[in-house]
Amino acid sequence: MITNKDLNEQYSLFARNIRRNRERQNLTQEKLAEMCDISLSYLKQIENINEYKNVSLTVMLTLAKALDTNVASLFKEEKEDSEKTQPV
Repeated sequence: MITNKDLNEQYSLFARNIRRNRERQNLTQEKLAEMCDISLSYLKQIENINEYKNVSLTVMLTLAKALDTNVASLFKEEKEDSEKTQPV
């Protein structure tokens, strides 16, 4: 059974990944919102990890495409840079 805690954790991960990908591409919230044809206030709500926002699949797909990634990657935990560079 999926709990509210599970949903909140997944949503927080999604929100952080949207912001991280946007910043990596040097996009402002305003520019990304424009690219996705969504309002700036809606994008701010999506990126706010403290405010759960019901995001449609269409918006997820649009955000992923604008960020040159796929929806699945927006729900994956990203390893810290220090973990990536440590020898195996």
